Amino acid sequence: MKRLALIFFAVLLSFSGFAQKQPKFTVEDAMHFYRSLQGDYTVIVNDSTTAAAHFTPIWESVGSPYQWLYLEVSLGEKVILQKVLEVKPKNDKVFRVFFHDLKSPAQFVGKWGNPNYFDGFNSSILKGRKRLTFTKTSNYSYQSQWVRFNAIYCFPQGDLLHFKVVEQDERFYVKRMPNGTSRILGYLGLKEVTE
Repeated sequence: MKRLALIFFAVLLSFSGFAQKQPKFTVEDAMHFYRSLQGDYTVIVNDSTTAAAHFTPIWESVGSPYQWLYLEVSLGEKVILQKVLEVKPKNDKVFRVFFHDLKSPAQFVGKWGNPNYFDGFNSSILKGRKRLTFTKTSNYSYQSQWVRFNAIYCFPQGDLLHFKVVEQDERFYVKRMPNGTSRILGYLGLKEVTE
């Protein structure tokens, strides 16, 4: 019985030590995440290039913990996804990214190339939102938990998604588990080199 109690205590101790080593998330991390995510990406699905993604900063305000990005994803000539992302620190453990829909998405197609276009608008152009909570797993690395994300048009309803952003490598990963299966599909966003 004593041996069992000692093992249990050792396990608890190891977990408490692990919890203390978790890196803290700060407002600076939110700003860094926001700045690093900006740019143009080639999206690869299971080793096959399929789409282009553009993350464009909009409504920038110096010193604000709330940062905004316009996201547009196209497959050839067809736009398959438009969102406005809001990056908000929650506490020293996590931060949140809210995915907003646009009330009139057609009005903003291609405007990732002209971020000043959004200066003539405010958040009243948005509707609904879905939330992803990210944790900092190490410097330059952030990830969400698995979440059932019904609001992303290019994924059928009920699919489970998991996101990971590795800023230092300028890439993001999405794992998708289609509804009703245990099969995981991998998506990789590689930032395009700019001169």
